[in-house]
Amino acid sequence: MQKLKWAPPKLALYVTLSLAVSLSGCGGGGGQAPILGADVKPVLVAPPGAVAPPVVPPVVLPGGPAVVPPVVPPVVQPTACPVTVTFTDPTDGNQNAPTSTTAVANGGKRVTATLAGTVDPATINASTFRMAQTGQPPLTPASVSYDAVAGTAVLVTAAPLAANTNYLVVLDTPSPAPALVCAVAWNFKTAALPIVVPPPVNFGAAASFALSATAGVANTGATLINGDAVLNPNDTCNSVPVGGSGVFGLCGGATPGINGTVVTPTFPNTTRAQQVTDALRAAYLAITPPAGPPAAGSLGGGTPLATTSIGAPSGNVMVAGLNYFVAGTYTSGSTLTVAGDVTLDAQGNPNAVFVFQAGSAITALPGAPSPAPHTRIVLVNGAKASNVFWQAGSSATIGNYAEWYGNVLAGADITLQTSAVSCGRMFAGAFTSGALVFDTNTVSLPGHLQAPAGCN
Repeated sequence: MQKLKWAPPKLALYVTLSLAVSLSGCGGGGGQAPILGADVKPVLVAPPGAVAPPVVPPVVLPGGPAVVPPVVPPVVQPTACPVTVTFTDPTDGNQNAPTSTTAVANGGKRVTATLAGTVDPATINASTFRMAQTGQPPLTPASVSYDAVAGTAVLVTAAPLAANTNYLVVLDTPSPAPALVCAVAWNFKTAALPIVVPPPVNFGAAASFALSATAGVANTGATLINGDAVLNPNDTCNSVPVGGSGVFGLCGGATPGINGTVVTPTFPNTTRAQQVTDALRAAYLAITPPAGPPAAGSLGGGTPLATTSIGAPSGNVMVAGLNYFVAGTYTSGSTLTVAGDVTLDAQGNPNAVFVFQAGSAITALPGAPSPAPHTRIVLVNGAKASNVFWQAGSSATIGNYAEWYGNVLAGADITLQTSAVSCGRMFAGAFTSGALVFDTNTVSLPGHLQAPAGCN
């Protein structure tokens, strides 16, 4: 710096300022400034005025269109916004989101926002749809797109998300005026460990069967079965032998209707009846630990439930592990009670499998006819009843007016109370004597031709 005193005054000032700028840009001053030319991304934050999206997904009622529960979220986008967000996956506040999505390349995570309104696909891009670990710059996504058929904005990450980490997602929707903020921001946290997704359960020779009982059937009222049934070795209906007719017979004057065949030791023969019973028992044991019942802890990697009661009133905020579940195995060492709504989210994977296991009884609490509250299993984002399994170490009871989805595999009896409906097999007596008890019910094999719409 000594030579500067020999320079002309204007040149000295120019050189001094130039050196000052160069030094500050090269990390001078204790390293507070970045190196000149470095690509430093700002931390992703929610824009001022951004709102949180709803956390209640559309509900598909049996035989009806998708409807949105009559719940007003605490904060909604201004009505002047031409495009609004109706649901997100993961939901806002989710504390147990999987780190990746099945079938996404390189184990990436698929994050979606369901939109309402007329959407210009060009407005959904990496500049408007962003995600980051909380307090960090945005991730570089593998892709950002708009699915016009599903009406969803889709962000796919290039790799799995970090486990046990908080994330912020921001979606800027078009605004008709500069002063109107139409951004939506939500937060979620990934699971501490990747959720283990169980394999499909193979029913083998019993694939076409909706019912199985080792201790017969008892029925009251107009019950309808869509699918085959096997009664073996006890082939009675209301204590009356069914015989070799292929139907339920007289059944003490309360014969269930059936769109299928009733297989017994005398129809078509003992070999066929035992073959079906063995296949159903094998399916039960496929999700049972080697030590046998109770079922809790089988499959390995199951997620212990924090409570023995799951579900919440219709319209409540989704809480992972309480009334919202992604594919996986969930276990209770004792009983499992289901009350209100339980939402099962396949996250766009049609092969997603859900297994709920209880060491003893599974009970769906009774309710009243719609629109009054009653127990419901709600399937969203591609979840199928055929891939849902409820395994009870002892008995299972499906309460009055319940809307039940999934196969019930019980060690002992299964009871469907008044007007409960099920899209899913009912298998009683997996390892002990088990009867089926009906009272004006409909039980359908998922995918059966006579099953209600949406039962698959």
